[in-house]
Amino acid sequence: MIWLAMLLQVATPAAQAAPQSNAGAAQEGDIVVVGRGIESAQAALDACVARGCPPDQEIKAALVVASRRFLAGDYAGSRQTLLKTRGRTGKADAAYPLAVSDLHRALNTIGNLDGREDSARLSAFDATDALRAGLKPNDPLILLQRLDSANQLTRTGRIEAARQIYEDVIKRAAKNGYPGVEGEAIFQAATLYATLASLNPNFRDAADRWAARLDKRDEPEIVQYREGIRLVKLQLAASKASPEERAALLAQAKPLATRDAFLLSEPDVTFNVSNPIHRSVQTGALSGGTSEKPEWADVAFFVRPDGTVADVSVVAQSDVKPGSWLSIKTDAVTGRRYAPFNGAPIYRVERYTMVHNYSEATGTHLKMRSARGILNTTDVTKAYQAPAA
Repeated sequence: MIWLAMLLQVATPAAQAAPQSNAGAAQEGDIVVVGRGIESAQAALDACVARGCPPDQEIKAALVVASRRFLAGDYAGSRQTLLKTRGRTGKADAAYPLAVSDLHRALNTIGNLDGREDSARLSAFDATDALRAGLKPNDPLILLQRLDSANQLTRTGRIEAARQIYEDVIKRAAKNGYPGVEGEAIFQAATLYATLASLNPNFRDAADRWAARLDKRDEPEIVQYREGIRLVKLQLAASKASPEERAALLAQAKPLATRDAFLLSEPDVTFNVSNPIHRSVQTGALSGGTSEKPEWADVAFFVRPDGTVADVSVVAQSDVKPGSWLSIKTDAVTGRRYAPFNGAPIYRVERYTMVHNYSEATGTHLKMRSARGILNTTDVTKAYQAPAA
């Protein structure tokens, strides 16, 4: 989920869906950035704290400030805002489980973007604990939040640990009569293994098995995931094919029943791969360095109904000029293929951040930024207004 949507509103785990939809319509004109005022949001948060507002209200105000700081490129400031509110509201989880869980999920996301993987991992588990403090033991929201914990584990290459969580969530969802949660877990796991298979052929058999797990299921809550699984299978087939065969397979993709932007393929780039999920690059020619100020860029584009991409442009970027990784990434975005759909082109904006994780220097307990960067993608479409007519 996109926590920064608190510019607009925070989504709970139940709002997760697959594949993601995008309601932005293609129009011509200038791009307009919306909801960016930090000072007014900070004033509202300060006033809330001063009058001793309830924890859920403070959390909502803090999420607005944090999301706007993030959009402005102040990742550290965004995280500090959330940490201060956590210090005041973190123990209110029994009374406000959803709000406190939202706060921890936000810390998870900004922690990853600020290069603090250990802290982010703990925040993902804290989000689950917050829900457990105020909800029934097998509430579907708890099970869905555990999927976020599994996804966090994949960031550090702990694939088997993530698989165990997926399987446990599937088992508990089936036992408690939550077929929608079961379908979501299977879809997320199938997508993960399809990604792994595209990078390492040794994962293809496991990817095929995950993709087949919904084939004979006909519950209404699970049927909705079948279209997504069909596209995952297409991704798997494409990953096994030659470039010529891959192009032919993608050209045969059937249109989606809904207006969704479902990514099928993106050209390989020259980044080194140090993690099976994330593409990474060594600093130097590709990156500007390991400054505390992050390198990022917001890239806008349209997805045409035939699945091709048009009008790729950088609409905002960090004060620290992004390295040559940005041109490499925008070229790759131009070459993307999405599943075809009916209707007008879909407008999207993605933020690419070159993340340098903190790690202990050899022989010391001193935390230092890694010289190797990981390119992180965040959907920020909701922070922009599609070009006006």
